[in-house]
Amino acid sequence: MKIVINNGYGAISPESDELRRDPKFIEDVESGRFVGRETDAWGSVETLRVVEIPDNATDMMIVNYDGVEGVLYVIDGMIHYTPDDNDFKRIFSF
Repeated sequence: MKIVINNGYGAISPESDELRRDPKFIEDVESGRFVGRETDAWGSVETLRVVEIPDNATDMMIVNYDGVEGVLYVIDGMIHYTPDDNDFKRIFSF
């Protein structure tokens, strides 16, 4: 399964949040046709990327670390983090 996450500090816009799993939106983000929306009064623009979660994941949760998002998911009782398990360890300090 593919999902769109915010890859930069700052917020993801409500419009993009609603479209995270929309196949057309995913295609636009992957191809570079969609470049992001302004998300605050200072002109910050969301930085979106598409990540893939294995189809056999039993649970999934989007986590936000000061605007940068990742996805926690469970496979066979083990917790994984995308984009990278090492980022998960750094962010959550263990």
